[in-house]
Amino acid sequence: MIKELVKMEMNDSTSSIKSNVVRLFICSAVIFIIEFVSNIFIPVIPVLELGPGSALPPTLGLMFGPWGAVGAALGNLTSNILAGYPPEIYIITFFIQFFYGYIPYKLWYTLDIGEKISSPRLDTVKNLIKFVVIMFINAIVMAGLLGFLMDATGLYDLVSLTTLIYAVNNFDFSIMLGSLIVIGANLYGIRMYKPKIVKKPSVSPKIFDLIAIIAIIIAVANAVYSTFSEPDIWAFTAGAISYSLIFLYFLKPITKEVKEKTSKIKISLTEKLIVIFIITGAIIAIVTGIRSILTITGGEGAEIQFWESVYLNITIILTIFYVSSIGFLWYIEKNITTPIESISDIVKNYVGDSEDISNSSDIIAKCEQYVTKESEVGILANSFQKMVRDLEIYVKNLKQVTTEKERINTELNVARKIQEDMLPRKFPPFPERNEFDIYALAMPAKEVGGDFYDFFLIDDNHLAMVIADVSGKGVPAALFMVVTKTLIKNQAQLGKSAAEVFTTVNNQLYEGNDENMFVTAFMGILEIGTGIFTYVNAGHNPPLLKYANQDYDWLKAKPGFVLAGMENMEYHQNEITLKTGDKICLYTDGVTEATNNNDELFGESRLLEIMNNKKDSSLTEQLSQVKKEVDIFMSGGEQFDDITMLIMEYRK
Repeated sequence: MIKELVKMEMNDSTSSIKSNVVRLFICSAVIFIIEFVSNIFIPVIPVLELGPGSALPPTLGLMFGPWGAVGAALGNLTSNILAGYPPEIYIITFFIQFFYGYIPYKLWYTLDIGEKISSPRLDTVKNLIKFVVIMFINAIVMAGLLGFLMDATGLYDLVSLTTLIYAVNNFDFSIMLGSLIVIGANLYGIRMYKPKIVKKPSVSPKIFDLIAIIAIIIAVANAVYSTFSEPDIWAFTAGAISYSLIFLYFLKPITKEVKEKTSKIKISLTEKLIVIFIITGAIIAIVTGIRSILTITGGEGAEIQFWESVYLNITIILTIFYVSSIGFLWYIEKNITTPIESISDIVKNYVGDSEDISNSSDIIAKCEQYVTKESEVGILANSFQKMVRDLEIYVKNLKQVTTEKERINTELNVARKIQEDMLPRKFPPFPERNEFDIYALAMPAKEVGGDFYDFFLIDDNHLAMVIADVSGKGVPAALFMVVTKTLIKNQAQLGKSAAEVFTTVNNQLYEGNDENMFVTAFMGILEIGTGIFTYVNAGHNPPLLKYANQDYDWLKAKPGFVLAGMENMEYHQNEITLKTGDKICLYTDGVTEATNNNDELFGESRLLEIMNNKKDSSLTEQLSQVKKEVDIFMSGGEQFDDITMLIMEYRK
């Protein structure tokens, strides 16, 4: 039967015979070393050894198909021969070890409800559950086979704790170690064995499914019968029939297409969480095992009973842990990791698609499933979806242009219009509010820019002010600016503090930021009723602050790190109290770093002098004077950086 199974699976379209033979010998060598050492130092019943090494045959078989299964069986066979076991033992062991490694491989490619199947990878909770179910079936089948053989030889009963201990051993270590091996193999790009696809099988796959069902029914009936009666010829015959049918099932042809890897594997968030839970489970198992060994006692000749108790304790704890963990992982995958990864890929592919952005409808449709979520994921999806819809207008206008020059000009004009429309330009912005006045202006260096300002009422008693400067210039900076501005506003409107807003937005911008762009930003939140002004600085220029009847001076505060520059940065906010007549002016470095024909900088001292000369003028006059002086200083030279300013006067 082994010869027929191997013959069916020999044709591997992605690997040569040479590479498959190498896999076989590597698997054989690994199993030989582990089992040979185990046979010397930890002698047990030499058919299915206990211990961590039992995770290797099913894992190697899962990854490398019949080559891994045969390799594991040959390695075990060689170690048993050298250990001095009799032929009847190591021959039985060889067959058992082969099927122990072959069953997971076959089940992986036949137990699937989708149209396509993929090579073994635990990147989703669905695949993790599939892996757990396969290892459970494998452990039960192999432990049942062992119990059947031992029952026939009179060593112990088929239905006993001794059979259970082997099933538990195989299942526990296959989950704890096998899952980590599979994830590591994918991460390091180890090529899996691709099975032969039979498009038109001579025997319907449903026949094999029916055979499996009949085998399970016979096996269950035999187990019940053996529980209440002594072993006899009927139990032996039923066991032989059930296992013959199980082995026949593994001749089932693989008819579904196997998905190819289209790019280099990148470990997903779900995989990272799975690794964490698997390692945690292993630690729990070790601690439980040590505690059980120290507390469980047995009498003379009670070694098997002792290990049965230890394994049962470990299994009960692990079962509770893994069932709850899989439920938790399913919830996290559905509500957090999958939406975040999907949106991240959408943003990355969309921003990186510089020549063809006609797939806006597809992108909007992909975002639609997350827009209704009342979370940061929903806010991000909604923001990006709105941006895509706005840019669709740009695409439609672009198609109407007949020449390349007109096409480029139309593109930049539409983008600039979109950017300008996103900035508040109506002054006074809140004519019904007399507790404060505010004014702002922005002059991009190119058609579109990366600077932006924003102000908005969070509620009736809180006014938010933001100014920021995105690294780079042009369209990339403008796109990053749109995302940054939207995220900051959405986070602030959730009622978060200024520091919490920057901490959250920093992590959101950092994800998928392959272009290594960053943002310097300053945000302040004014409590209108009391004049308390809390602010946070992410690597931005210090604002100018003027108390009533005094000159402007710098608002000193230790700046934090830029946004999107490093993950999990903690931002800290400061607080001052404004009184009637106090003013605060925000600006970008396009003002102080404006350069004239002699390569001189406009500088902070000139800005401070101009603001103090106009300190008693209206807000509009103050910023207009700064703009005028900057233009005079540059003497008609080219503006190299965006110039953005925002000023607010507290009048409570």
